[in-house]
Order: sequence, then C-alpha cells, then structure tokens
Amino acid sequence: MIGDIMSVSRLRMGTDGRGVVTLVAFFDCPLRCKYCINNFCHEDEFGGIPRYSYTPEELVDVLKKDDIYYKMSGGGITFGGGEPLLQSAFIHEVCRIADPEWKMRIETSLNVPWRCVEPLTDDIDEWIIDVKDMDMKIYKEYTGVGIRNLSNNLYRIRECVDASKLHVRVPRIPDFNDDEYVAFSVKRIKDILGVEPEVFDYIIPSTLAAKK
Repeated sequence: MIGDIMSVSRLRMGTDGRGVVTLVAFFDCPLRCKYCINNFCHEDEFGGIPRYSYTPEELVDVLKKDDIYYKMSGGGITFGGGEPLLQSAFIHEVCRIADPEWKMRIETSLNVPWRCVEPLTDDIDEWIIDVKDMDMKIYKEYTGVGIRNLSNNLYRIRECVDASKLHVRVPRIPDFNDDEYVAFSVKRIKDILGVEPEVFDYIIPSTLAAKK
C-alpha cells in the first residue's frame, strides 16, 4: 500500500491542532473551491508538483523523528490535503502501527462517500471538519459540488464518534456567505452534532484575490 503525498511538514505549531504537529498532506480532492490555496492537489493539476510515495512503515519512520516533541507537547500527526479521506485505508494502516501516544488528527471537508470515512472512526482523536457552508446553493457555488455527502456524513459520524472529538469550522467567505448564512450553518451544525462550531474570517490569498 502506497500513500500519494504532497508534503510532510514537520514541527508545526498553532495551525493544525494542539502541540507540535507533523502535517501529512495528500493529493486529490473532490471539491473545486473558488479560493482554494492548494489547487495543485487535484489530479489534473499534478504536473510539475513534487510527489512523495511512502508505504505506511516508511511514513511512520519519518514521523518518529519528532516523537519526543509529540509526547512532550500533546501533539502528533495531522492528515490534510487535498482531501485525506480519499486515502483513508492508508491512513488507517499508519494509525495502526504508529505510537499510540501520538495524537491523530484529520483536516477534512467530509464530502466523500461514507466508505472513505468509516475506516477511521476509531483511529482519529480530533476531526477538524471544514464545512464551508450548510446552505446547499452557497455550498455548490463555492465548491463546485453538491452537499449531500457532507450532510449524510454529519448524521452518520455523530453515531460513532464522540462529540468531544469533533471540531467543526465555518468560514466567513467574501462574496459567498454573509452573517445570515453563517448563522444558519452554525445552527444546523449544533442541531446535528451538538457542538459549537468555530467561525472565522477566510482571508483570500493575494494571488487569488487578484482573479476575483
């Protein structure tokens, strides 16, 4: 089994969960977000982008370099992308052989078939879920895809993952969702999951803002 990986970024703090974190970023994503900062993760954009192919054992050997930092800080590994759940079988194997003291986190849109989510329901310590918006029209306009997988998975994940492990993020996106839409999304998430989402202002990178 081989992971198709964009990067392994070590010694991160304050951006991908508590403590010292290694971010493992995977290629490919089902979304086509208007202001995506990693658009090169898509299959038709791969050309010229460095790619790293690891077996689970090889990746864990790399991650071990910062073992002491994870344990001292309460940190660990964050799987991101792209959409890491597209490679959930690989991630499950990494979790199976990794040190159980490492915290395992995943940054996901949750907009994938449930079969991609299910293998990790017992492995992940924190699910960082970026929902974009819960209004189906706004969601489709921003991401280019429908919201059905996300909606269905929110209902299913609440049945098998403790709410304390769910960290849901709602971005306020310029030109897409105003305070009314954000409030609607917050209410929907609270009704479904019983958790208070994090609301934040999405800052469009200057390279993308010029294309507006």
